[in-house]
Amino acid sequence: MKLAVQFGAGNIGRGFLGQLFYESGYHTIFVDVVPELVHNINQLKMYPIKIVGETEQIITVQNIQAVLLSQVDEVVTYVETADIIATAVGAKGVADVSSILAKGIINRLNKTEIKPLNIIICENLPEPKQTFYKAITSHLPKELIQRFDENIGLVEASIGRMVPIIRHEDLKEHPLLIRVEEYCELPVDKDALKGEIPNIKGMKLCRPFSAYVHRKLYVHNLTHAVCAYLGKLKNYKYIWESVEDETIRNIAKKAGLESAQAIHKLDGLPYEELDQYIDDLLKRYNNRGLGDQIERVARDPIRKLGPGERLIGPGMYCIRAGINPEHVSLGIAGAIYYNGEDETSQELIECRKNYGDEWVLKNICKIDIINPLYELVINSIQKLKDMNLITPK
Repeated sequence: MKLAVQFGAGNIGRGFLGQLFYESGYHTIFVDVVPELVHNINQLKMYPIKIVGETEQIITVQNIQAVLLSQVDEVVTYVETADIIATAVGAKGVADVSSILAKGIINRLNKTEIKPLNIIICENLPEPKQTFYKAITSHLPKELIQRFDENIGLVEASIGRMVPIIRHEDLKEHPLLIRVEEYCELPVDKDALKGEIPNIKGMKLCRPFSAYVHRKLYVHNLTHAVCAYLGKLKNYKYIWESVEDETIRNIAKKAGLESAQAIHKLDGLPYEELDQYIDDLLKRYNNRGLGDQIERVARDPIRKLGPGERLIGPGMYCIRAGINPEHVSLGIAGAIYYNGEDETSQELIECRKNYGDEWVLKNICKIDIINPLYELVINSIQKLKDMNLITPK
């Protein structure tokens, strides 16, 4: 049986990639840092995925085992022999995972016959491929760099499946249960693949991949964020509540269309398809069965307000394309006034109160006062105040 190594056994690792590997005939080794999670996988040797939507379906994922990241020798052996590898560990996990990947890759590259390896990168990073390339090759001997370039594919993926926070009642039902939506497409960078293209269910080969990165970040993540941040201003708990709010839905739709115009103009994706994509997203957000919470989507607002991210990124892309991002700016304004409970949300609140909106725009969003987006966001903050969504100082 083919061997898949999945770094990260969390929501995306189990709720998306684990399913695809299982349905594609792989035996999957999950590598994680949580002892209880690794123990449960090895004890139960299966887990259920509950697909929720108009109807409910349960898929049982089998042919699995798990190992702790700290069990270096075992992990290196799996990397050395894997047919496919994927990562879903988050930005904080990249360094540790890359150092272990490098050890296994060195062993592969030193063999007489080198078997190409593709590593599917499922991370919300500004430059996932470049980040992993630098991190892995920093551990390689110089004489192996060319072999690495020729045989190791660092393949960016666009993760669109929504996997909400695990609820307490889910864990009571089964300690490894994951709830997901039906959508199960895995777009990957076709040009980055090395050797034989792996046969993975749901994998979509895309070229040029940058256009699909923009579609995911500047349309999917954008509209999701707009629903979350404006929904929080109305004291909603779930994303579906925001979508059912006509005002918020209209703003999210128009923000998506502004970004879609820019992507059509600069990347060449058909505008009609992007329009349909937005409608499909809004329909998916309205899936009550997911129980997708606003807090999950909105947390860590300082990162999400950064340059190139899901709000400022499409705003700047619109400016570049000569499109007025009026509704994107309303989403940015909502994010600036997000009052969440997580650490960075509290930090944002303090920055806003102590230094003002303009300071946040200049120092967190990195938008200069001469940038057209600056004035648009300032005006949008006033619009939200006029709508009584933001309490004036």
